[in-house]
Parts: sequence; C-alpha cells; structure tokens
Amino acid sequence: MFITYRRTGGIFALLTFAAVAFAATVLTVVVAATVLIVALGTAAAVLLARAVLPASWRHHTIPPPTAWPHDTLEARVVHPHGSSDERNRLRMDSDKG
Repeated sequence: MFITYRRTGGIFALLTFAAVAFAATVLTVVVAATVLIVALGTAAAVLLARAVLPASWRHHTIPPPTAWPHDTLEARVVHPHGSSDERNRLRMDSDKG
C-alpha cells in the first residue's frame, strides 16, 4: 500500500487567516466606535433638551382634587359640655360594667 502525503496550506493559508482575523478585529473596533459615538450623541442631545426645555414639560403638575360630592355639607359641632348623659359616661380604666 502506497501512502502519499500532500501538504496543504503553508504560508498562503497562514497569511489568509491573519488577514481574516485582522479584518474581523478592525470591523469590531469600527462597530464599537460607532455605537459609542451614537450613545454619546444621544446623551448630549438629552442633556441639551433638559437644559433648554422648561421643567413644567418634564414634571406635570397634578390638578388639585375636587371636593366630593360637589355639594356643601351642613354640620353642627356638638360639645360634650351640653350633653345630658355626660355624668353617666363609663371610663375605659374603670372596673364598672
């Protein structure tokens, strides 16, 4: 049985692999720089908008609550001094009933 060995690759394959790796690295750096520039531009635009626009646009004031049920309630203050059963009130700390 006759076995032959054929060498593949060599310096051309090594140079091709190095070129592909270098192109991938450059592409990664370009994409990262682009994302960084877009993020910085967006942050600068947001800060500029916050400085220029009035605060009332950012913080909406809540309208005061309306009285319910939109009617005037009539009431009379009751003073315990005029109450008839003032003398018969039980105290919470008493031992009666």
